[in-house]
Amino acid sequence: MIINRYLIREIAMPLVTITAILMIIFVSYNAAVYTAEAAAGLLPASTVAHLTLLRSLIAIEVLLPAALYLAVVMSMGRMYSDNEMVALHATGFSERRVMRSVLWLSLVLAMIVASLSLVVRPWAYQQSYHIKAQAEAEFNLDKLEAGQFYTAEESGTVIFVERINQLQNRLEQVYFYRLDDEGVRVINAKQAWQPLTDPFAPPVFEFLDGTAYRIDISGKRDLTLKFKELTLLLNGDDQALRRYRSKAASTLQLAGSEKPADLAEFQWRLTTPVTTLLLGLLAVPLSRTPPRRGRYAKTVAAVLVFAVFYIFSVMARNWVEQGTVGAIPGVWWPHILLGLLILVLLLRPTMWSGSR
Repeated sequence: MIINRYLIREIAMPLVTITAILMIIFVSYNAAVYTAEAAAGLLPASTVAHLTLLRSLIAIEVLLPAALYLAVVMSMGRMYSDNEMVALHATGFSERRVMRSVLWLSLVLAMIVASLSLVVRPWAYQQSYHIKAQAEAEFNLDKLEAGQFYTAEESGTVIFVERINQLQNRLEQVYFYRLDDEGVRVINAKQAWQPLTDPFAPPVFEFLDGTAYRIDISGKRDLTLKFKELTLLLNGDDQALRRYRSKAASTLQLAGSEKPADLAEFQWRLTTPVTTLLLGLLAVPLSRTPPRRGRYAKTVAAVLVFAVFYIFSVMARNWVEQGTVGAIPGVWWPHILLGLLILVLLLRPTMWSGSR
């Protein structure tokens, strides 16, 4: 139908623009973060573009529903402002028929988001974890700067250096922390340096004059050691490559797990296409604008509604991860609230439009 194609075209144009803007902002931010890590020596410069691309693939499942929501609000708001919606309603093209047109576009985007969330998301996380673990296996103490904390997330390592002795090429007043599957290792040394080894071998750190603490997870084999010289071989990077992470697990693997973290990740992936559908439908009644009120009069309020929903969604996921909330209601209760809001706005058309 001509009107349906017209509505979809009016939504599609701002949808493409908003998606592009959001992607540019997100890519720029992540590129800046990874470039800073590369400059600090935590990542090879060659991995910046790859990691940025992977993070962008992960982000699309959130950015695309948000872009659809804003595109519908803005395009429908313009049509209300220009009295186009009044003309459509006068010809018998009701708001529910408008929602039906929006629903078809939302369904297409929901299928794309579902593919990204169920398949691309775990693959992208797996690749990014693998790249970071390999980068941390090639970590070089010589690249550190004084007075800064350096964190290697994949290996659970934190290093702080108070001073750098340029004459001896040694680090002074070094704090080293590492968390692995066995426990916590803390080293406080006056000096540290990294001898040359086989480039394909794990890094070796030499610590001089300090104290080492080994804290066992069970608390039964804690150890304190004062040393003149301590050699530390960081051979746990293979564990980082094989470490299980919910975000990198396949959707089928998560479906059979009862762990809270796996349950939260599994339900999150299932909710993303539902979120796309609900936001697309919600945007139609939220875009109601009285004539001569401005085409973007409801945009700010609609953004606030989206922000509240997103905060609730993150809260729901965190509660499931922590075991505070079980599989029911799980992460679904913000979507139930969103569905109820859609019903209220449909049953009471004057509630949001501002008309009397």
